[in-house]
Amino acid sequence: FFIIYLFILYLQLRPEIPNSVTPRTLEEMNVAQNTERAQMVDLLSQFTSEQMTRYECYRRSSLPKSILKRLFQTVTSTAPPPNGLIILAAVGKLFVGELVEKARQMADEDGLSDLDEIRVGHIQEARWRLHSGALKQRNMFQQHRL
Repeated sequence: FFIIYLFILYLQLRPEIPNSVTPRTLEEMNVAQNTERAQMVDLLSQFTSEQMTRYECYRRSSLPKSILKRLFQTVTSTAPPPNGLIILAAVGKLFVGELVEKARQMADEDGLSDLDEIRVGHIQEARWRLHSGALKQRNMFQQHRL
């Protein structure tokens, strides 16, 4: 439900795209992209082989679009737009990544090594902690609203 809420929020708040893009803007975008690409190459060159394997697995992973489409239709009773499925898949992948990262922290707290598998209890605890953290942030936001 959190993923669908983020998707609906995105559709409501997405910025308007200007009709014309100046060449200066395109040139600035190319420079920024080249800088980011160089930084990424530097970062990847410092990875160990285990970190590189994890990164490759992360890049290859994806959530099946058919399942996301069915989930979206079940919750909202409408068909999602094609770009909406891409966004939903990206947000879902980010959520799963955060969940696994938090579960890995739980496993480390229990004294398991990085080579040991994450247990179901770690994932459940990670979900609970992520959920409770989101509730705290929501309550803090509601308290500071004007």
